[in-house]
Amino acid sequence: MDHKQSLENQRALAPYKQAIARQVRASMALKGVRYSDLASSLAERGISVTTENLRSKVSKCMFSADLLAAIIDVLGVEDSAMRDILKQARELQSESTQK
Repeated sequence: MDHKQSLENQRALAPYKQAIARQVRASMALKGVRYSDLASSLAERGISVTTENLRSKVSKCMFSADLLAAIIDVLGVEDSAMRDILKQARELQSESTQK
């Protein structure tokens, strides 16, 4: 893949990344979960991640699909997470095409 295509992919995937980060932060807020709580809950499942690293991963939305699935499971939002993420991503895509 050339550099131009890579940049186009990054641009096209940006709404999804933003939506995922928003969903995780919103779910944490609604559940009253702090990053330290989330890190502890993940550790109970054998997933070792520091509070600071987790905060960084969420803010940059730089984590693997399996970690996202574990976070969704820990937060107990599996019934709505993907639907909400896709809805937000579509809204962000729509906003960016209107600019």
